[in-house]
Amino acid sequence: MRPTLIRGGLLIDGTGGAPLPDSAVLIHDDRIVAVGPSHAVGQPDNAQVIDAGGMVVMPGLIDAHVHLMHASEHTAPMYLRAGVTTVRDTGGALSEVVAWRAAQQAGTRKGPRLLFCGPIIDLAPPIHPAVTAIIDSPESATETVDEIAAAGAWGIKIYAQIPPDLTRTIIARAREHGLPATGDLGATRASEAIDAGIYSLEHASVAYQDLVPIEQQVGFDFFHIHGAAEWRRDWNRGMAEVDATGPRVQQLARQFADSGVFLDPTLVVVERLSRITDPDVTDGPGVAEMPESVRSGWEARAAGRRDTWLAEDFVHARRAFEVSVAFTAEVRRAGGKLLVGSDAPNPFVVPGVSLHRELELLVGAGMSPMEALVAATRGNAEALGLSGDLGTLAPGKLADVVLLDANPLEDITNSQRVKVVLQAGKVVAETAPSV
Repeated sequence: MRPTLIRGGLLIDGTGGAPLPDSAVLIHDDRIVAVGPSHAVGQPDNAQVIDAGGMVVMPGLIDAHVHLMHASEHTAPMYLRAGVTTVRDTGGALSEVVAWRAAQQAGTRKGPRLLFCGPIIDLAPPIHPAVTAIIDSPESATETVDEIAAAGAWGIKIYAQIPPDLTRTIIARAREHGLPATGDLGATRASEAIDAGIYSLEHASVAYQDLVPIEQQVGFDFFHIHGAAEWRRDWNRGMAEVDATGPRVQQLARQFADSGVFLDPTLVVVERLSRITDPDVTDGPGVAEMPESVRSGWEARAAGRRDTWLAEDFVHARRAFEVSVAFTAEVRRAGGKLLVGSDAPNPFVVPGVSLHRELELLVGAGMSPMEALVAATRGNAEALGLSGDLGTLAPGKLADVVLLDANPLEDITNSQRVKVVLQAGKVVAETAPSV
C-alpha cells in the first residue's frame, strides 16, 4: 500500500499536550510511522495526501459501553461515521459477539473494533433474557465465567440481581483468568463490589444502594411484579432525595478514588431516560436514522412513561439525573478515574452521536474539553488494555484517526463535526472529499 499523509491540520494527539498546528501524520499500512510538524515529517513521493488544512486531527474515539449486537448491521457504520473506531460491548449473546468480532477482524464486516464481555451474569428471572447467563450457585457462576473467558472475552459483566457473595465469587474467578470484572449492580452495593476487587462499575446510578436510605430503596422484586415504568418511577424518587454534596456521596467518591476502580458514568443514558418524552430527545440527532424496529421499541418506552407517570414523576427523574451528574463530578474531584461510554442503543441513545453527548455532559460535570477528549481516547485505551495500539497518535500506534472541521477545544460540541475517519489506516467514513 502507498503511504498516507494527513497534512496541515491542528493536531490533538490524545496525550493532553498542547495542540500542534500545521501537523503531519504519516501512515504506512495500518500503523502510524511519523507524527510532527509538516516540515519535519516531509512528504514521501508516492504518498496519498489528505489535506487537513483548517481541520483538527485527533485519535479515533473509544466507546466503553455499548450493546453492538442490537441491530448491528445498521448501527455499526453509525459508530464509524461519528468517529468511534473501537467499542466495548458490555452485554451480548456470546455466539453473536464472537462471530461479529471475527468478521470485523477479517474485514468482512464494517464497524468499530470490538471488545466484549459476553452475556451479563444474573439470577432468574432475567431482566434481559436474550443476553443473560443465568446462575444460581457459586459452581454455576464459576462455570459461566470459564465459558466466557474461553471465548476470548475482554472481561466479565455482573448484573443487577447478583448478591455480594456471588459477586465476590465471580470477581475472583475472573481474576484467575486474568480478566477484569465490571458491574451494573443492584443487589450488591458499589462499595461492596469495590471492596471485593471489581475493576470498573457501570453507570453513575450504580451508587443508588450506597446513597439512598434502605427504607426508600426499591428492589427488583418490585420490578418483576410492576414493570419497568413503575420501578423507575420509584427508583427516581429515592435518588432525587439524595444530598448531592453530602457525606454519603463524598465517602463513596473517595472510595472510588482510593481504590482505583473505574466509574463509567454513562450520563447520556441517564439523561435520556429522565427526559424520555421530550421532543428534543425523541426527535434528537440520529433518531430518524435508526431502524423502525428500534424506534418503535423506544417509542413504546416513552409511551409507557407518558401513560403512567405524573408531572411530579418527571421532576423526580430530572433531579435523579442531576444527582448522577453531581456524583460523577465528585468522583472526578476526588481523583477517581472515569471511563467514557454511552450505553447505546438504549432508548434514544443513538449509536455514535451519543458518545459526543456524553463528552458534553462530562464537560458540564467539570472536565475541560481537553480532559474529556483525552478520557475518550487515551484514558479509555489505557483502561481497556489497548494503550499499546490505540488512544494517541504516535509512531507505532494503529492509525485510527478522526478529522473534524471545527475545534472541540473551543466548544466540545465541535467533536461532532466529523469529516473523515480512518481505522487502521483505511478511510472508513467521510463527508467530504479527502484525497
